[in-house]
Amino acid sequence: MNSIEVSNLEKQYGSFKAVRGISFGVKEGEIFGFLGPNGAGKSTTINMLTGQLKPTSGEAYVCGVNVLDKKRIREMIGIVPQELSLNDLLTAEQNLRLYGTLYNVPGKELNERSHHLLEAMGLAERKKTLVKDFSGGMKQRLNVILGLLHDPKVLFLDEPTTGMDTQARRMMWDFIKQVNKKGITVFLTTHYMEEADYLCDRVAIIDEGVIQAIDTPAKLKSQLKHENIITIQIEEDEQVINDVGSIAGIKNAFFSRGELKLYIEDRDGLLLDIAKALEGRPIKSITSVEPTLDDVFISLTGKRLRD
Repeated sequence: MNSIEVSNLEKQYGSFKAVRGISFGVKEGEIFGFLGPNGAGKSTTINMLTGQLKPTSGEAYVCGVNVLDKKRIREMIGIVPQELSLNDLLTAEQNLRLYGTLYNVPGKELNERSHHLLEAMGLAERKKTLVKDFSGGMKQRLNVILGLLHDPKVLFLDEPTTGMDTQARRMMWDFIKQVNKKGITVFLTTHYMEEADYLCDRVAIIDEGVIQAIDTPAKLKSQLKHENIITIQIEEDEQVINDVGSIAGIKNAFFSRGELKLYIEDRDGLLLDIAKALEGRPIKSITSVEPTLDDVFISLTGKRLRD
């Protein structure tokens, strides 16, 4: 059974189609990743699925309810937007009480859920602290708790770990896994490919309003088993991408954090041509690597997720 059903969903603004007749389903109880660069149609799709935006055409159902029925949809879903929904002048506990009241959560249930969720997110000892004194990561964790207070059937998470350090991000991943094990379907957008790879049962890749692929991370990566990818540890300069990018046989080239990543064709003499292009630059290492989910994204869209 599917928690989310989407059929030929479209959103048009004048002559511009932000979402172009997409169709997909999200299985009950799965963590589903929705990946795409800025402007790909992610936010528009989420806003339609959560009743915040009316589709131009097509249909979408969440837990069997048409998304046009905004009142019933909002009773069944939790939404954690990228923008924080917190009142900085209230304590964590007061924020939860305020949102619980808005969701009509009975007092005893609200207290029990608040205690459990604060404990799970490592915030129980700070429940009396004003939110303005929280770190960015703590605010993000509290923001997620707000979306779970009314015990939703489907949780929409939009970039839940943005701005978190590695330790806080791992804590959030474990928490999302715990939430999912209780039967809550999770619809996740993220810019972190390792996050999608670790958390998601399946992912959809959307670009220019069109879904390019849907499958498990493992199966998507297996499609690139014959792709040749090398990484070169090298100091960046303004010319390095131009120097290697013009070489015949190099399909894509990206530089990030001291690593030059090249997607190459299998042709004789290519590695020698690359070495010549990089001559005079201190190269620390050259390594052939297995495809990642990030590589799948590049292969399908020709761009990196943050483009």
